Amino acid sequence: MRQMTVAAVQQAIDLLEAIDPSNELAYEQAFLAYLRIPKLPVVIYNIVEPIEVFRARTHINDVFFSQVNEISLAPHSAINRFARCSRPFQSRFYGATNRPTAYMELASYWASEKEVGQHLFVTVGRWVVKQPFSALIVSSPDVNLRMSEYDKEHGAAIDDLIDGLEGEEKEATILVYHYLFDKFRKPAKDDPLTYIITTSYCNVALLTTPGEIDAIFYPSVPFGGKGVNFAFNNRFIHPENIELLGALRDEFQVYLNDEKIKSFMQVGSYETKGIDQANNVIHWKQPDAEVNKI
Repeated sequence: MRQMTVAAVQQAIDLLEAIDPSNELAYEQAFLAYLRIPKLPVVIYNIVEPIEVFRARTHINDVFFSQVNEISLAPHSAINRFARCSRPFQSRFYGATNRPTAYMELASYWASEKEVGQHLFVTVGRWVVKQPFSALIVSSPDVNLRMSEYDKEHGAAIDDLIDGLEGEEKEATILVYHYLFDKFRKPAKDDPLTYIITTSYCNVALLTTPGEIDAIFYPSVPFGGKGVNFAFNNRFIHPENIELLGALRDEFQVYLNDEKIKSFMQVGSYETKGIDQANNVIHWKQPDAEVNKI
């Protein structure tokens, strides 16, 4: 077996950083670069208690989704760009641990795509993950860089892995996690290479790790690490594992705040009055008149 060395890790990092994201084989180049690392480190966190996650779907038209699958996992064919943990034509179920995080993950896209005065509609589903699942985590090997609650809590798992290593293998593993931590905490809306690098790590880890990994678990970059996200694998999303509890359909209007930055005023809100689980049907109430700004 090849030895885990600093030179091998640095060579992989150099290859990753040299990738031209406009190259049609950029993702494949990143995937192969990770395979050059003899023992790519992977840390798995097991979640055994039910948790709730919030998944937002933006839509242009003033419509109400009546079927659960319309706000659940998108078909592979609908995915046309890289995200933090998925490539084009790879559908993952992204869910945040609270509603504000779900909005913040999309706000920068709203600001770039909408003009002042325009309206947009967002349907947010509240889901319960009913079954235990395993999640891939990435944190810093440097305790001084663990600023978010996520990193303070889960950095210990990285420590446990590193503390079990010795010599150059330990040094090389620390180098990998320094690199991954930087990429997973970096804004990437206008930086496709970062998304290529993070997604390819996730997929190599899922492909080469014995057993099943159900999700990737990571802090929200747009929310400054205050919220966390899950990206569940396609195969995990079925009624035995996850169930829609309710939904909100919000309407926002774009405006300029006092700093002349695009912001969003909530001008309408509907909530569900029930979910027909047997038939996957969503039933809606009348609108809420409350107005909020984000």
